[in-house]
Amino acid sequence: MDKYHELANSNSSLIENNSNNNNNNNNNNNIFSIDSELIYEDDGRGEEENIHEKPFKFKELDNSFDDDDDNGDLIFSNGGVGGGGGGGGNERIKEPPKGIKGVIFYLCLSSYWLATSAIMGGLISLVWPSQIALIGGEENKEKYVGLLPILGAITSIIVGPLSGFLSDHCTNRFGRRRIFIASGSVVAMISLFLTGTTNNIYAFMLFLMGIQFGIMWGTSPFNGLMPDIVPKSKYGIASGYLAFSNAIGQLIGVVGTALLIHYTKSYIATYSFLVLILGVLALPTLIRIHETPLSPNHVEKITFKRFIYSFYLPSSTYKDFYWVIITRFMQEMGVYSILPFFGYYLTDIIHIDQTNKELYTSAILSLIIITSIPSAIIGGPLSDKYGRKLLVYISCSIMTLVTCGFIVLSFIPSLKLVLLFSGLFGVGYGCYQGVDYALALDVLPQENVAKDLSLWHQALIFPQVIAPAISGLVINSLKTKVLGYTIAFTIAVFWFLLSTIMIKPINLNRNKFIKLTPINL
Repeated sequence: MDKYHELANSNSSLIENNSNNNNNNNNNNNIFSIDSELIYEDDGRGEEENIHEKPFKFKELDNSFDDDDDNGDLIFSNGGVGGGGGGGGNERIKEPPKGIKGVIFYLCLSSYWLATSAIMGGLISLVWPSQIALIGGEENKEKYVGLLPILGAITSIIVGPLSGFLSDHCTNRFGRRRIFIASGSVVAMISLFLTGTTNNIYAFMLFLMGIQFGIMWGTSPFNGLMPDIVPKSKYGIASGYLAFSNAIGQLIGVVGTALLIHYTKSYIATYSFLVLILGVLALPTLIRIHETPLSPNHVEKITFKRFIYSFYLPSSTYKDFYWVIITRFMQEMGVYSILPFFGYYLTDIIHIDQTNKELYTSAILSLIIITSIPSAIIGGPLSDKYGRKLLVYISCSIMTLVTCGFIVLSFIPSLKLVLLFSGLFGVGYGCYQGVDYALALDVLPQENVAKDLSLWHQALIFPQVIAPAISGLVINSLKTKVLGYTIAFTIAVFWFLLSTIMIKPINLNRNKFIKLTPINL
C-alpha cells in the first residue's frame, strides 16, 4: 500500500493517503501539490488534475523528529531538524503579542538593526567621505571613496556566511543568534573607536575591516532571528518594522555624525557617538528577545565539508531566491551609485557653500529618510494584502523617475528641486525596504536560513563597493563634473530599470504548494 507523507503548508499537518482502492498504482514518480483548498496531481505531462475527492486525513505534526510514531510512520518537522534550520515561518510558532505589547516586541526585535543602520548610514554617507578627503587628499577623494570599501566587502563575504552557518547549528543555552550579536557588537565598537583615532590610510583600512567584521558577525545570525520567532503570516509586519528601524537608524546616524563633524571637528567624538549607539541599542534585542535553545540531538556535526556543501543551492529549489538576490543587487547598485557622492553633488553641481557641506548633505539625506518612513511602515502590511512584486514595481519606478530629475538638475541647478526630488526618492526607497526582507523569506527554503540570508545580504554589501567604484571612476575621469555626474546618474537609472525587470520572473505562488513524494511501505 502507498502512503504519502509531507508537511502541510499553513498548519504544519501531516498528510496521509490511506486509500486502499489503488493498490495497483505504484508509480513513485507522481508528485502531489496541496494548498488550503485543492489537491492536485501532476500526471507527468505538466497538467494538473483535481483529485480533491480522494480520501486524505490530516494529522497534527509535532515539532520534532520521530521515526517511530504510533502507526510506524516517519514524521518530519519543518523546523530544520537535523539540519540546523530555523523555525523559518512555521505557523506553529507562537503568535507575537497584540496591542502595545506587540509594538514593544517588534521594536525590541529590530533595535539591533536600528543600531547597525545608524552606524553604516552615518559612515557611508558622511563620515567616510569626509575622513577620506582629509586622509587621502581632496584630489583623490572620489577614487578612495570608491576603492576603500572593497576590503569591507571581502570581509563581509567571508564572515557573513560563516557566522550565519555557525549560528544555524549553534546549541548555546542562551540561543543560537544572540551570542553572535553580542560578540560582534564588541568587535565593532572597538574597531569604531580605533578608526576615529587614526590619520594613516593603511590603519584606516585595517580598522574598517574590523568594523565590517563585527557588524557582519552579528547581522548574519540576526537575519535568522526573525524567522525563528515570528510566524510566516506576520513576515510583512515584521519586515515593515525592520524597514522603519532601518530608516530611523539612518536618520540618527546621518544627523548625529553631521552635527558632530560640523561643530566638534573631531572624528574621535563622532566615532564615540557611534560606539554609544551600538552599545545601547543592541541591548533590547539581546535582553528582551528570548530564543529557544537548539537541542544538540537535532544538530548535525559541524564540518568544513558540510559548510562548503551548504553553498550548493540547486536551482530547482532556489530559483526564486536567486531572482530575489539579483533584484536586490540591481536596486542597491542604483542607490549606491548616487548616495556616497551626494555631498559632492551638492557642492560641485548645485554649488552650495563648501563650509556647510555636511549640514546640507545631512539635511537632504534626512529628508530622504524621513519620507521613506511612512512608505516603509505601510509597505510591509500592504504587500501581505496586494503582493510583494507590486510594491517593488512601484518603488523602482519612483526611484528611476527621480534619478532622471537629478540628471536634469545637473544642467539647471536648483536646491529647491533637489529637496523635492529627494523627498520623492525617499518614498520609493522606503516602499522597497518595507517588502525587501519579507520577499526573501517568502522564497527561501528554511534549512540553514541565517547562512542563506547572509548570501542575500551580500546583494546589499557588494553594491556599496562596486557602484561607488564605477561612479567614482566615471566622475573623476571625465573633463567636467556636470558630464561626470550625468553619466553616473544615468548608470543609476539603468540599475533601477533592471531591478524593475528582474522582479518579474519570481514566482511567489509556487511556494504556496508543498510537494508530496510517494513512499512505498
